[in-house]
Amino acid sequence: MKRLISLALALLLVSAGVQAQGDTLPPELNAQLDDLVTISETLRELDTLVPVARHFPTREETIAYLSDVYDTDISPQQLARLEAFYRALGIIPRDASLRDTYLRLLGAQVGGFYDPDTGVMNVLPMIGDDVGDDLSISEQIIFVHEYTHALQDQHFDLSVLDSPEIASSPDRTLAALALIEGDATAAMNLYTQMAMLNDPSIAFSLLAEGAMSGTLMLPPDTPEGLGRELIFPYDTGLAFVLAVYNAGGRDAVNAAFSDLPVTTEQILHPEKYLDGETGITLEGLNMPVSESADLLWDLPLGEYYLREWLRYMGVEFSASRAAAGWGGDQFRLWQEENGDLVWSLHSAWDTLEDADQFAEAVASISTDIPDAVQLLDGQGSCWPFDGQWYCFLYPPQFSLPTTFLTSAPTLEQASAPLISIAEGGA
Repeated sequence: MKRLISLALALLLVSAGVQAQGDTLPPELNAQLDDLVTISETLRELDTLVPVARHFPTREETIAYLSDVYDTDISPQQLARLEAFYRALGIIPRDASLRDTYLRLLGAQVGGFYDPDTGVMNVLPMIGDDVGDDLSISEQIIFVHEYTHALQDQHFDLSVLDSPEIASSPDRTLAALALIEGDATAAMNLYTQMAMLNDPSIAFSLLAEGAMSGTLMLPPDTPEGLGRELIFPYDTGLAFVLAVYNAGGRDAVNAAFSDLPVTTEQILHPEKYLDGETGITLEGLNMPVSESADLLWDLPLGEYYLREWLRYMGVEFSASRAAAGWGGDQFRLWQEENGDLVWSLHSAWDTLEDADQFAEAVASISTDIPDAVQLLDGQGSCWPFDGQWYCFLYPPQFSLPTTFLTSAPTLEQASAPLISIAEGGA
């Protein structure tokens, strides 16, 4: 399982590069780990089917291994495709290296990981290179989280994330990962609460260990969009899992692993998942590009990444409201030989009010941009931002509430397909 579609996915799916330590661990530590296994099984209400190998790599070993994964298991074409996706949406700066950014962030933040390919779970020592004879409270919490992944894998088979329909879509990957990480976070939180009831001073120990290890905060140079993507499966995924649990108990959560969420809209609005609502299928919008341009992406973008684009545009406080009501979309991204990015987004909305809210948010973007221009008697607008032109159209002739977004290096290139739509050419 080598595909690293998102930052959070990298935390879960990096393959273990070293063997499990098992019998070489001190007996006191093995006894504590056995107790944590029993607790994890109880909290998650799943039994261990096959013994899970344990390993405690140093942070240096982990960083070295992650570097090797990026250099040997991810092709330059895959990495370039991902970089183009993140750059097009403003999630990383146009001159940023996705590989270097990932490695810097993961090297600072990863506390543990589980590998479905080998069944090895890994917990990094929080302080120093050796866990000693027992795990600290932070390491115990991480162990419960990672062991929950092992239980998930044995009962539900996490290799489903490697299926083409999921692995090829950032939105579907992030949605599925939110279930997996939200479930493990729920078990981890239950363990933390249980430990604090027994010893309230644990809260101070957690803060001290986090401060000493440097894992309390993301590195200061982390792009905000990547930071939010990293956190999304854990916090929003937890809210999703709790909503599913409240609707149907543990059986409903278990069933979700056989009926995975397929859009981030379902994660952001769990009632959509519970009602079986998915995004509708739309036609992608063509753009004027050269014959040598490479079509990198042709798939739904999803509510989460649409919200991230709005934040990139400066729509910070109303981005969530503006992207809500997403009904489906089709995102197409081309890259020219000179590296220029050209993209289009055809979106449908649940109601006219939802489309109006999105249109109002987009209209607010160009308010303070002197070079912004009105398009088609106010049906749309175009504006320059960060070296790129963006155009928006909210045409009245479609029975379904529909909007169109384009982005290209020039005004003419970005506006041409929208003018064609308004004139009846699409």
